[in-house]
Amino acid sequence: MFPEATIISILIAFSVSYLIGALPLAAVVSRLRGVDIFASGTGLPGAANVLRNVGYMEGGIVFWGDVLKGGLSITVAYRIGVSDGFILIPAFATVLGHWRSIFTKFRGGDGLSPLVGMTIVILPIYGLIATFTGFTVAAIASKAGRHASIWGGIAAYGFILVRAPFMGFSSILPLGVVVLALLVFAHGFRGHRKRRAEAKVDR
Repeated sequence: MFPEATIISILIAFSVSYLIGALPLAAVVSRLRGVDIFASGTGLPGAANVLRNVGYMEGGIVFWGDVLKGGLSITVAYRIGVSDGFILIPAFATVLGHWRSIFTKFRGGDGLSPLVGMTIVILPIYGLIATFTGFTVAAIASKAGRHASIWGGIAAYGFILVRAPFMGFSSILPLGVVVLALLVFAHGFRGHRKRRAEAKVDR
């Protein structure tokens, strides 16, 4: 059985991480520019949609804000006392908050940007290398007319998966981060397919 203090720490971290993840940066930044991001483009409150429909600067603010949001949630969870593989619980709570924000009637984005921030904090050196690898591949894929997020994600989290046995600590963390990434991508694919189907019906 887990010590009661550990359970309480995890519960507190889960709640705090959900609230941090739920902070609607894209919705707020877009509203300040007079745009309802939920009624624009893909309807997602994410950096890519803000960049395309509000502006490059606003998209950058949302992207880096969401990255910091993910990093902050894990940093706070560590400070609360959550450690080892248990840190994956508040990590999931952060993504859940981003997906289903209590501040926007449970509407949210895909969660890729917060995932980047969490990866860097949970796996500091390897997370940075994976992020750089992902950005590089995404840029190349974009210029080649391919889906940047998909190829960048495969490169970043494929790197973590391959390096997991050689990281010098329990493989639970890197493997858990990869599983979390798969959940984020699966959620994104499902959401995009649903929106495409709805668009066809509207026609």
